[in-house]
Amino acid sequence: MNWVKNHKNLVSNSALVLILLVGAAYLAISVMRVNPLRETYKVTVDLDRSGGLQAGNDVTLRGYRIGKVTEIELASGGTAIAATVEIDKKYQIPSDTIVSVGALSGAGEQFLDFRPNTDRAPYLGNGSIVQFDKDKVKTPTPVWSVLDNSSELISQIDPDKFSSILTELDTALSGGPDQLRSLINGISEATTGLDNLLPQTTNLIKNLQTINATTSLAQPDLATLTRNSSVLFQQFNDANAELQKILEQAPAQLQALGAVLDKTADPMTSLATNFAAITKAAQLRAPALRALFPALVVGTSAMGVPAHDGEFYTIVDIWPRPFCDYVTKKIRPEAATEATLSKWGSYCTNGQADQQIRGSANAPRPDVPNNGAYPPADADPNERTLPPVK
Repeated sequence: MNWVKNHKNLVSNSALVLILLVGAAYLAISVMRVNPLRETYKVTVDLDRSGGLQAGNDVTLRGYRIGKVTEIELASGGTAIAATVEIDKKYQIPSDTIVSVGALSGAGEQFLDFRPNTDRAPYLGNGSIVQFDKDKVKTPTPVWSVLDNSSELISQIDPDKFSSILTELDTALSGGPDQLRSLINGISEATTGLDNLLPQTTNLIKNLQTINATTSLAQPDLATLTRNSSVLFQQFNDANAELQKILEQAPAQLQALGAVLDKTADPMTSLATNFAAITKAAQLRAPALRALFPALVVGTSAMGVPAHDGEFYTIVDIWPRPFCDYVTKKIRPEAATEATLSKWGSYCTNGQADQQIRGSANAPRPDVPNNGAYPPADADPNERTLPPVK
C-alpha cells in the first residue's frame, strides 16, 4: 500500500491506459466488428440492381446478422451487379434460398437477407455463386420506377371524366362541412365494422371462390341433370294414365295392407317379446361371452403357430426307419441300486443283419455263436453290474 501511495501518478496513468485499451477493444470488436480470430467464407450474389446496397452493409439470415458485404462491382458487362459477402463459418446456408435487399428504415441502412426454403444440404460454401433469378433474388423497386408508373397512371385518366367526378362530388357535398364530416364518419364506421369482421369476410370470400370453382366444375353435370330432368318429366307426362290408375287403386291396397298388419300384430308382438327375453339373457351372460371371445382369439392364433406363410407343411416318409429295442424290462426293486447299472441294457435285441448298431459294444465281431453282439440266451435281464470297489 505504501508503494501505491508513493506512485499515485503511475497507478492513475496505468489505470487510464488500461481503460483506454479496454474501450478500444470493445469499440473494435463490438462496434467496428473487427475480429482477427473469426473464420469466414465468401459468397457472390448476382443482383439485377444494387438497391442501395454498399460495401460494409450487414448480411443477415432471416434478420439475424451473420456477416457483411465486402464488395459491390459491375458484372456481365455492366448489365448486372455482383455483391461479394463475407459470412461467419459457423453459419450454414442451404443453396435453396431466397435473397433480398432490404432497408432498416426509410433513410436507408440497406442489408442483404438470406431466407432459406429448407434446412437440408447442399449448403453454400467458399466461392459459391447465387445466380440471379427474379423469383429468388429480390431488390427494392427504385423510386424512378414508382414515379414512372404513377406518371403513366395519371396520363391514362380522362380529364373530362375526372372533371365530372369532381362536379358530382361538389354537388353531393354542397351541404357544407357537416355533410362531409358525416360522410367521413360513415365511411370510418363501415371500415371499422369490416375490420372487426375481417376473418369472417376473408372466409366468406374464400368460400365464394370455392363455390364458384365447384359450380364451374359441376356446370356440365348440371346441364346433364337439367336434360335428364326434362326427359323424366316427359316420361311422367306420358305415364299419366298409369299414375292415375295407381292413385285410384291405392286406397283399396292400403286398406288391405292395414288388414294384414292387424293380423300380424300379435305375432310381431310375440316376436318382439321373445327378442327382448333373448337380449336380457345375453346381457346376463355378457361376462362369459367376453371371456369366450378372447379365448377364441388366442386359440385361433395358436392354430396359426404350425403354419408358415398361411400354409401347413407336413413331411411323410414312406421308407421304414430301423429302430432298436433295448433290454428295458422292469427289474426287481431289490436288484436296483444307485451304484449299479443294468448289465444288458445297452444291447439291441432286434438287430438286423444289414444294419450296424452304433456303440463300441456293437463293434464288428466274428460270425460265430455268442460273439458278444447280443446277450446270451440264458442272460437275466434283471442282472446288474457290480458296484465300484471303495
